[in-house]
Amino acid sequence: MSAILRHWRTEDAEALAEVYEQADDALLSNIPDDRSPDGARTWIETITGAEAKGKVCAFAIVDHADGSDLRILGNVMASGIDHRHSTAWISYWIAAEGRGRGLTSAGLRSLVDHLHDDQGIYRLELGYRVNNPASAAVAMNAGFLIEGREREKLVYDGIRYDTEVCARLRGDPRHSGTRLRVI
Repeated sequence: MSAILRHWRTEDAEALAEVYEQADDALLSNIPDDRSPDGARTWIETITGAEAKGKVCAFAIVDHADGSDLRILGNVMASGIDHRHSTAWISYWIAAEGRGRGLTSAGLRSLVDHLHDDQGIYRLELGYRVNNPASAAVAMNAGFLIEGREREKLVYDGIRYDTEVCARLRGDPRHSGTRLRVI
């Protein structure tokens, strides 16, 4: 696998804006409304600023096949990090060109390991629409367990969707799948 995880950088703005430009319906609900290069730069600056305060941990999934790492394929992220309760909210997305290769699952497993082992975060939580089996598979492939359903929680284009809420605890068994190298 030629992809790696690394922290977002300001110089990723143009590459991220290109991902935004090519976004399909599956990705559109997971990215900011301002998809311009300036919007991408603002998102990166917001994320890196929150990381510096210990509230976020975000990694770009980048293609590293040719030795360069500016080909952005996706994102795995913990936000709302609460050190008092040792919890975080997990999110992830992958561009169409990165799908079907197991990159999101491998990236999420790497993020989970990093959060549990290096940052000492005990409980990780996430949610996905019940009509999104790909997102559900990523969560299950990273060892998340379903804890319940939230009825009609999200609304997209005037349609309400149920979500399943999942969590993973530091002591839960680790999924044995591939990880992406974190640099």
